[in-house]
Amino acid sequence: MSLDIPESTQVRLAMKAREQGLSAGAYVERLMNQADIEAIPGSEAIAELLVWHLGVTGSLHRRDIYDEDAH
Repeated sequence: MSLDIPESTQVRLAMKAREQGLSAGAYVERLMNQADIEAIPGSEAIAELLVWHLGVTGSLHRRDIYDEDAH
């Protein structure tokens, strides 16, 4: 696939990518991913903080960590 992008836009894109320490392709990919996230309703919270739901955790006892009966 090829895109007809004006030379001035290509130069700006390359400069912005270099500022981020990325190749032009990686920079465009990052912009596309960011645009996809922003298109989701309520995505402001998603973009700011991702939450991992790892399940319920209960109290942890010493006997759960150390096998003291082995001595």
